[in-house]
Amino acid sequence: MCKLIAAISLSLLLQVVAIPARAEAPSAKVPEIEAAFLVKFTSYVKWPAGTFSRPDAPVVIGIFGRDPFGSAINTIARSYTTNERHVEIRRCTNIAQLSSCNMVFVAPSAMGRLEEVVSNVAALPILLVGDSPGFLDQGGMINFVMVANKIRFNISRKNCAKAGLEISSKLLKVAHALR
Repeated sequence: MCKLIAAISLSLLLQVVAIPARAEAPSAKVPEIEAAFLVKFTSYVKWPAGTFSRPDAPVVIGIFGRDPFGSAINTIARSYTTNERHVEIRRCTNIAQLSSCNMVFVAPSAMGRLEEVVSNVAALPILLVGDSPGFLDQGGMINFVMVANKIRFNISRKNCAKAGLEISSKLLKVAHALR
């Protein structure tokens, strides 16, 4: 697993390129690759001043809905820091928990509640990520898509700006599509 994490991190670090759905390690699966992207996205987002309560506060990634990542995302997050902050993973079972996150992955199982999620975090600097059709049209900010058997992502700059989030030009350059 460490070899997979290192390979994915290196690939992402070198211009955040698209990773094939079946990466070099035969055990790599789509959820593991998406988990690596989620953790890595934390390095390419600038949250507004005052977002974090203290200089060493972690970047919190919440997972809302049925967790597709399992322990893989915990393993990746444990070995990663961004801007001298650790990354913490939380499984959120109710809408109220989302406000304590900096990023929320809305699982496909929770897409029926996306409108509720968006309205509850609309005034907060929370990056909403998903992997469902229509996600960006409904208020999401980054959506995973499969293109030529590779995991890519689309970004809604408009939705990010509404939340006060700045996305690095490095991430924007490698996005499959921008809105």
